[in-house]
Amino acid sequence: MNNANDKTKGLQMRYLIGLVMFQAGDWLQGPYMYALYDAYGYSHEEIAALFVAGFGSSAVFGTFVGSLADTIGRKRGALLYVLTYVASCATKHWNSYRILMVGRVLGGISTSLLFSVFDSWLVSEHTRLEIESSVLSNIFANAQAANSVVAILSGIFGEWLADLGPLVKLSDQSKQSTQRMNEKIISNDGSIMAGGYCTPFDAAGVVLLLGGTYISMAWSENYGGHLENKDHEGRNGSVKDIESSVFSSLKSGFITLFRDRRILLIGTISAFFEAAMYSFVFEWTPAVKATPTDTPPYGEIFSIMMLACAAGTRIYSNRLSSPQATHLLVYVFALGGLALAIPAFPKTLAGKRAPLFCLVAFVLFEVVVGIYFPSVSTLKSKLVPDAQRSTIYNLFRIPLNGLVLIVLLSNAPGSTIFFVSSVLIFITAFLYKHLIHIIKSNITSESAFAHGKVGDKSEHQVTLPLTSSGLDTADYS
Repeated sequence: MNNANDKTKGLQMRYLIGLVMFQAGDWLQGPYMYALYDAYGYSHEEIAALFVAGFGSSAVFGTFVGSLADTIGRKRGALLYVLTYVASCATKHWNSYRILMVGRVLGGISTSLLFSVFDSWLVSEHTRLEIESSVLSNIFANAQAANSVVAILSGIFGEWLADLGPLVKLSDQSKQSTQRMNEKIISNDGSIMAGGYCTPFDAAGVVLLLGGTYISMAWSENYGGHLENKDHEGRNGSVKDIESSVFSSLKSGFITLFRDRRILLIGTISAFFEAAMYSFVFEWTPAVKATPTDTPPYGEIFSIMMLACAAGTRIYSNRLSSPQATHLLVYVFALGGLALAIPAFPKTLAGKRAPLFCLVAFVLFEVVVGIYFPSVSTLKSKLVPDAQRSTIYNLFRIPLNGLVLIVLLSNAPGSTIFFVSSVLIFITAFLYKHLIHIIKSNITSESAFAHGKVGDKSEHQVTLPLTSSGLDTADYS
């Protein structure tokens, strides 16, 4: 028992320390992405195009980086995340639309790695160490709680960093070129900038490099299941071997995805919910401004929302993590849809109180986000086979990025985007209810067959068996 506890604590510690450092790097600069582009003088449409580039990059390259990580190793995939994200942060120093666009493309690649490689490494390592499957739910909940705390601290620290000094041109330190960071720098001349909203991006790069150093020493390497017993040819083979392994993993991922409707459903749920969440990320900054020239305390607002997210994670851990409470998550997701519906109707929020109403709605939505991630991560860990885990997780992101691209390219007003996001969340609630029904029916059929109560097992179950992570008869019953 003590040995099992030691293995569990060791795995959780190695995973959380690495993940928290990478998420800190992500959160430090997150609230200032839109604000920096705005300070550089770009219009809302131009900024939307930059965000489109990020999501488009994630949709195109993410399809392959997941398979690549399964082939060359999830630890190497995490280190690739560090390199691409640090490079993305560095581009923010240039007031050049082309360079900023390159930065968004790199950011899209790194986002695909962040949301696939780390969970894949954890589940594979958990299987290798033969730790009980129930531990994963607790680790995911603790990871989301830690993520929220780090986001709060990053928001406060990022606000302090951004206030250290004005945004200035490094190439021209004259008095005329020095402007405060809440004023737009209209000249899009490719100048190298520093200070102001650039500073949180610099801090993010430093934290990411420290995180990369940590996992290079503390994490062991693991691969997709199809490579575990093949001398890791993806690691030691030629470029041709790696390319063959990547496409083989991608093909297997597609086959698995469309053969098992449970995996297809959990992927659709992830795509719809997170598409709404990313659309919200793009729109919340202008929604909390009372006037176009207003400069709200973005870092403090961000910290409040992350505190709500942490509260949601705690609610999940204490009240909703047991399989018997799974049906309640349907109502939780519906509540998230209602929250995003509030800023979708600006006529009802007319006047100076509109930003306050929006902020309250955003806080409520973040509570739902805090519940969503550990619950869905646990389900994905049980349903998705480890052999193609990173690949399938990134395949989930194709429709996600496609939906976000449609929203951003539409140039629709914020109220319309919030309405579409609200509808997506309501669809998520419906699909989640359907998924739980399938899981319950499948487990009941498996149990009935095992006890000789039905004659033909194939008539009562989906094509693929449950993964080794374990959904058993006691779950969801």
